[in-house]
Amino acid sequence: MALVAAFAPPPAQLAFLGALISILGGLFLNYLEQEEERDRQRSEAISRLAVPLALAPEDDLYPHYLAYCQALVTLAGQADPLLREIAALKLASVNAQIESLAAGTAVFAGTETWRAVYEQLLAGGSVREYRSVAWVRSRNYWQDAPGRQSMRANFEAVHRRVLIERIAILPDADWPTDDAFPADPIRSWLQEQHDHGLHLVLVRESALRGEPDLLADFGIYGDRAVGTQEVDEQSRTVRFTLTFDPRAVPLADDRWRRLSIFGIPFQSLLATPPA
Repeated sequence: MALVAAFAPPPAQLAFLGALISILGGLFLNYLEQEEERDRQRSEAISRLAVPLALAPEDDLYPHYLAYCQALVTLAGQADPLLREIAALKLASVNAQIESLAAGTAVFAGTETWRAVYEQLLAGGSVREYRSVAWVRSRNYWQDAPGRQSMRANFEAVHRRVLIERIAILPDADWPTDDAFPADPIRSWLQEQHDHGLHLVLVRESALRGEPDLLADFGIYGDRAVGTQEVDEQSRTVRFTLTFDPRAVPLADDRWRRLSIFGIPFQSLLATPPA
């Protein structure tokens, strides 16, 4: 520029100045574009770090996050396309389960492992009232080893001054209208609970013909959670769903109140003199 200013005529100086300004303008615009790209990359990096930063103080979750990340990195090194396709399907299923847990719902399918969570809720100390609806569709209901263990957990909870109320929905075949008490072993099962301090109410299935939505097997754990059990005809657990959504408790409360209308307290049956 100094040489042009010293030796070139004015028209050449103006032309060179224009070219120089154009070059500087182009460089400046290129710098702005690069800076914008760097800002975008920084934003992406920060957004990716947001999840681990939020999980870092969670000692019960962060180790699982690290394990998942390490497993995915290892999986990324697998070259077999079929394996990666299978992995994608499995991961979609895992993601759906995690999303369900994040929404406050845990589902146990075809397993009795839910009983460990059930017993933990009763033993944890945060639940001081437990209301249960037992739809007894067979005489084997809660008569196996896991069921007996759960009953012991009930008795221990009552001993710790947890209020347990249970509505038992019984088939008419096991509690005919002409009989004061249900048949054994259901009567013995109910008597044992009564003797351990549980508050029992009995309902005949036939009384609920006009209210089919009340035929269910569920429990209300204070104001904390609602559990729903699905069993087959042999009283084996098919699915147990535990929901910590606060909206589920009022709905279950309403269902409980409607069901109570049809109930007969077990205590009143014991107080009735024999015919």
